[in-house]
Amino acid sequence: MIKGKKICTLLLCSVMSVSLLGGCKNDKQVSKDPNNTGSEERVKLTFCMSQTGWGGEAVDPELMKEVERIIEEKTNTDLTIIAPPQSSYNDKLNTLLTSDIPDIFAVRKAMDTLQVMAARGYTRSMDDLIKTTPEITSLVDPKYLDYLTVDGKLHAVPMYVPLSKVIWLRKDVMDECGVNLSQTPTTEEFYNEMKKMVGKGVIPFTFPKFLDNLPFFFNPFGAYYGIGVDENGKFYDGFNTPEAKEALSYVAKLYAEGIWDQEFITNENAIIREKLFSGKAASTLDYFNRYIYYINESEKVNAGTEFVPVYELVGPRGDRGNLNEAIQDVLCISSKTKHPEKAMEVIKYYFYTMEGVKLRCLGVEGKHFTIEDGRIKATEKAANSGYKSDVNSFLLYYPKIDNYGFKWDETTERLLPKQMEYVEEANKHLGSKYLVPGGKSALYDKNLSAYKKKIDEISSKIILGTTTVEKGYEEYEKFWKSIKGDEMLEQLNK
Repeated sequence: MIKGKKICTLLLCSVMSVSLLGGCKNDKQVSKDPNNTGSEERVKLTFCMSQTGWGGEAVDPELMKEVERIIEEKTNTDLTIIAPPQSSYNDKLNTLLTSDIPDIFAVRKAMDTLQVMAARGYTRSMDDLIKTTPEITSLVDPKYLDYLTVDGKLHAVPMYVPLSKVIWLRKDVMDECGVNLSQTPTTEEFYNEMKKMVGKGVIPFTFPKFLDNLPFFFNPFGAYYGIGVDENGKFYDGFNTPEAKEALSYVAKLYAEGIWDQEFITNENAIIREKLFSGKAASTLDYFNRYIYYINESEKVNAGTEFVPVYELVGPRGDRGNLNEAIQDVLCISSKTKHPEKAMEVIKYYFYTMEGVKLRCLGVEGKHFTIEDGRIKATEKAANSGYKSDVNSFLLYYPKIDNYGFKWDETTERLLPKQMEYVEEANKHLGSKYLVPGGKSALYDKNLSAYKKKIDEISSKIILGTTTVEKGYEEYEKFWKSIKGDEMLEQLNK
């Protein structure tokens, strides 16, 4: 990835095979710090995170090296960075975990995967480390640390603030079609108003193929998309309830009547975003911090308009809540590391200090960007390697930065107050999110992947109209029996 014997080259990390991974193996020895006048010795650590996580998403090896150098200086470490492409990150990490676990590594969809990783012995408990790290505990709500516990012990810390999604609507299409929606409409109001756009040459609502976004439409009906927790604290199958069937019937109606994107089953996230900012679609479901993004992107393609958020839908019985992803990406420390305190120091600096977050989001001044007439500008090398200097990135991190030391472009400066207003409001409408602990039910640990795949499959069939709700759930009941679902719940509720 990066020049020098201690860094794997970017090419290696992009195409590495199992045999080549040995070349990224961590040297656990310590070496004297040539710049340190004291007796402290530098330690060597491996750090695995996708290649877009090292300074404004620039993937040029020399620029990534500059970010690595700053982290080393600030934490007195020698780092070996392993940076696979995002598209193959999980595969590369899984290979590493079965061979030579990195001292620090990022984990995606942590509320599903962390439990399994901890149960397999890949992660180290961080309870002792978090007690001496007020920089983290003062910022992260304890309930979000609770999501990352396994058998009562903390095994990760969040990489980002809790993530949620809202519906973003184009105001020009709303005005043209006479759509009048509040920011917390009822499900009936949403249907009636969105129906006005059908047949008007625009997709009223576009949606991605990733059906783990369905909770936005389950929450208004009091349903839960997965294994949930009831009012008595007991685990139950949230997908097989009258409320879930009601929610799927509602979404199927939106699809059947042309409100829901007819091509949703093949939509990548990039596609739904392009459809919205180009004016092909009137609305979509996306992250709470996308206001400035959509304004900028729509203006680039001469389709500029104002964008309005719908924070949540309110169901027939008053249930509500947006898509709460809670904790998605997290940082773990290897169970085999010899330097856990140093690993925590690297995490603390790069993710929980203002200086570290600026480094992660912007890179190094003079290398990734320059300040000209008080405004930030990407260098040519950075611009040619995928660099992004985006205020929206800062909204994903815990340390809130008010003074960036420069001004953004004129549009961003003008819109930032409105964006911050939307961010604060979105956090008031979070839907339900439950943690199912790993290691408590052997059946759950074994069947989690198949369960999620099946509820997505049944949901897609019902929405597309290739099966009815009744027949879809007949198929689901057979699956539930095949994985011994009732026994699985009994194990979880012991």
